[in-house]
Amino acid sequence: MKKRFIPTLIALVVLVLLVIYANEYETEEKLQPGEVKPVAIMGCTENDVKAISFGNDRNYNLKVVFDKESCKIVAPSEYSCDYAEAFGIARHFAELESEHYFNGTATDTSIYGFGKNAPMVKLETASGAVELTLGSKVAIGNSFYLKKENDPMVYIVPSHIKGSFYKALEDLRDRALYGEDFGKVCQITYKTASDSFKLVLDAKNSEWLIADTKFSADNVENANLINNMRNLRISTFIDSNDVSADEFEFNEPTLQISMTNENSKTYELKAGALKGTETYVTVDGKLVQKVNTTKLNELRINLNDIRDKYLDIYPLSEITEIEVKDATGTVNIKKVKNAWLIDDIRVKDDDVKDFVNTLSRAKIEEYTSKEFAKDAGFADENKCPTIVLKSNDKAKKYWLGDNKGAVIYIMDDEELIMINSELDSAFNKFMHRIRTTEKIIKK
Repeated sequence: MKKRFIPTLIALVVLVLLVIYANEYETEEKLQPGEVKPVAIMGCTENDVKAISFGNDRNYNLKVVFDKESCKIVAPSEYSCDYAEAFGIARHFAELESEHYFNGTATDTSIYGFGKNAPMVKLETASGAVELTLGSKVAIGNSFYLKKENDPMVYIVPSHIKGSFYKALEDLRDRALYGEDFGKVCQITYKTASDSFKLVLDAKNSEWLIADTKFSADNVENANLINNMRNLRISTFIDSNDVSADEFEFNEPTLQISMTNENSKTYELKAGALKGTETYVTVDGKLVQKVNTTKLNELRINLNDIRDKYLDIYPLSEITEIEVKDATGTVNIKKVKNAWLIDDIRVKDDDVKDFVNTLSRAKIEEYTSKEFAKDAGFADENKCPTIVLKSNDKAKKYWLGDNKGAVIYIMDDEELIMINSELDSAFNKFMHRIRTTEKIIKK
């Protein structure tokens, strides 16, 4: 009995599951009285759309054509096209479904707003062209009437499609100021009214240097400069070739940048007059456009901004001697056969390593002139704490000045530097550790 019951129970469970599945997934959705099933207006995908034209009364004055993963404007003239914008419009129409529909054959369809001024689009696919006309807003709700060429039905469609009918040339043009990637930039010339410098890649093409100086450039800031110029967008199309016109003020530019890539191709930018929230710019000295001033200002930097933000410390493996001085006195630490010694007293390797590493990673906030040294705690250099790092026949010396909380002033032979105060903490800790070491050994 039990042997017969178990297969019967299994069969019954399977049957119940099949019935539930059929009810949930295999039957059409039940419509409420007065409801109709949504109808796909185009019945295609966005990838099927080959061209879209915009106009009214079958007079199409704006046309975009698609080619795989690119597109271009071909009417009223040929322009670069914003692919994301155009592809989004194609997707809107491809996915458009009706909310309701009815037969309008025996009715004057002009009452639905399908007059001469009604916006129209023509969508071209491999199977042919379809014209759609957007009518007026329905009396109740936010939806709109829509007519499809050679279709007797009048459709009611969601309001979001309205924006895809009303497109002007400026809406679809590509606003990228530069229509291509710069590639690997190897040289940058930068000039403003107050600053001028040139950046070049080192022999290994890995680190940026400031030409005609011994300074390294901040690779992060440099990358930001390249990206910000490459991604600059047009806010208003001017399309003027008269670069010398007085209104643009390019005779006294407020900003000039030139970037040259590894193939010797150069991209130039020149900024002229400020007009409200926009600024006139010219690309390669040929075409004038307007860009958002706030975005343009992201390109405005000075030599202080672009310089490397860390001290140029010798690698620990190359340092042969460290001399540190505070108010108590001077301590000399020499490397002898891979051991750090104060006379014949050994200093812990980790103490030296931690100190040098902190010198290397303390971030510089600002470089400034030594003419302000007295106001930064350097009235008498001989009384200032100092750090001297020696590497064979070379040496770097830093004087420590006033601690301002988050930052401390230090000075080298050439300039005044505002740096993170962790350097001051590391100096005091190091002095304490080596003096403690001396006392322990001597006891």
